[in-house]
Parts: sequence; C-alpha cells; structure tokens
Amino acid sequence: MNKIKIAPSTKTGSSHWLMQRFSAIALIPLTIWLSLSFIEILQDPQGYLPVFFAYPFNAMMGILLITTSLYHGSLGMRVIIEDYITDGFKIYFYIMLVNFTSILTAVASVIAILRLHLLS
Repeated sequence: MNKIKIAPSTKTGSSHWLMQRFSAIALIPLTIWLSLSFIEILQDPQGYLPVFFAYPFNAMMGILLITTSLYHGSLGMRVIIEDYITDGFKIYFYIMLVNFTSILTAVASVIAILRLHLLS
C-alpha cells in the first residue's frame, strides 16, 4: 500500500476554532437584539427609524453586531479558502482580500453608525 503524506501541523487550528465559537456565541444575543429591534421598528417605522441610532445602546449594539459578524464571516471564509485552494500565493492573496474587505466594511459601517448617532 502507498503511504499517505500528511501535512505538518501549524498549531493554529485550536485558537482559530475557539475564536470562531466565541464569535458565534457573541452573535446570539446580538441577533436577538436585532430581531427585537425590527419588531419595534415595524410598529412605527416613520417615527422610530430616523432616530434609531440616536440612542447610545442601539448604536453600541449595532456596532458590535456588524464588527462581530464581519469577524465571524472572515474566519469562516479563511477556513473555506484554506480548504479549497491549493496554491500558496492564492491562499495568501484571498485571505488578505477577505480581511481587507471585512476591515473596510467594518470601518465604513462604524463611521456611518457614529454619524447617525451624533447627528440625530
């Protein structure tokens, strides 16, 4: 029988796995908050939606939801990229692209929420 070659361990999987689980657990209360906020907004959309992020709690929760979900998504995309792409340069390029896109989206979202909070 032919021997199977196994790639050596980089010993980074456990921390990655743990951070994926922590971010998933953090998303549970944030998603519940988002669902309850939608219910509240749907009761009076024209009166409540323009000033939704004027409340500090809503602004903070919105920022936490966006940054946590983008972090969780980038961790998941990294696993997908590492599992299905074989070329080392392409792996590095796509992981950097996902990280850059996630950070750019997070910064733009935080700025937008802060502007809504401060201008309302």
